[in-house]
Amino acid sequence: MPELDKTLWALNIALEIGVPFLMVWKKQHRAFPAVFAYLVLNLSQAAAIYVVYRWKGYGSWPAFWTYWISQAIVVAARWAAVCELCLVILGQFKGIWALTWRVLAVIGCASLLLAIGFGRHDIVRLVTTFDLGLEVSMAMVLVVFFLFARYYKIAIQNPLRSMGIAFCLYSLFRALNDSVLQTSVRKYRTTWSLVDEVTYLATLILVGSAVYVLGSEKSRRVVLLPQTAYSELAPQISNQLQLLNMLLDQILRSKQAGKA
Repeated sequence: MPELDKTLWALNIALEIGVPFLMVWKKQHRAFPAVFAYLVLNLSQAAAIYVVYRWKGYGSWPAFWTYWISQAIVVAARWAAVCELCLVILGQFKGIWALTWRVLAVIGCASLLLAIGFGRHDIVRLVTTFDLGLEVSMAMVLVVFFLFARYYKIAIQNPLRSMGIAFCLYSLFRALNDSVLQTSVRKYRTTWSLVDEVTYLATLILVGSAVYVLGSEKSRRVVLLPQTAYSELAPQISNQLQLLNMLLDQILRSKQAGKA
């Protein structure tokens, strides 16, 4: 293993262990259970792969299946973590969140069905297609989410913003890597692994910094500007946000009532 790979691997393992412990110490594992579960699952994946590699060898079938099955689980866990970030910030707007979680659910199911359709006879293609679909979706959801928050003057705490940016950037890099991996697996495998290590290291640093700044479970709720400030600074935008929330809430409730 090259020296650079060893260094990146050691740093990633240190942060994969350190960030979950930091979340427990700062009491953020209860505030962000999906993010915490994702970090723990990613660490568990690294441990499982290491054991299988040492036991059966890098090129063995157990190593192959362990990596790709665990990768699918980790990708789904990261999708849940992104959904949780959206919930933390939009959950107080019942109508907007009711629409948002439906959109997120549809995107997740569509990515899974697309992966099954294109890769049902090839586990590598199935997982990479599933990964690619979710990574592109996560990046798009987070970009639209931040634009929405900016337009409606939703003041997001800097740590939560950093966490969202971390997941967004990592998803973009993963999508780029997966798209290249789909067409030139063997040729690009070494570079793909290196880029993945670097981008995940940056993600862990941003998430760890965000957790450290948040400090306590009480910091979970997003901090909005006072209602009077909304009225003074942007009364039209404030009214639009409230009207949109109420409209979506009424529409979705009426649909549920109609089904009942």
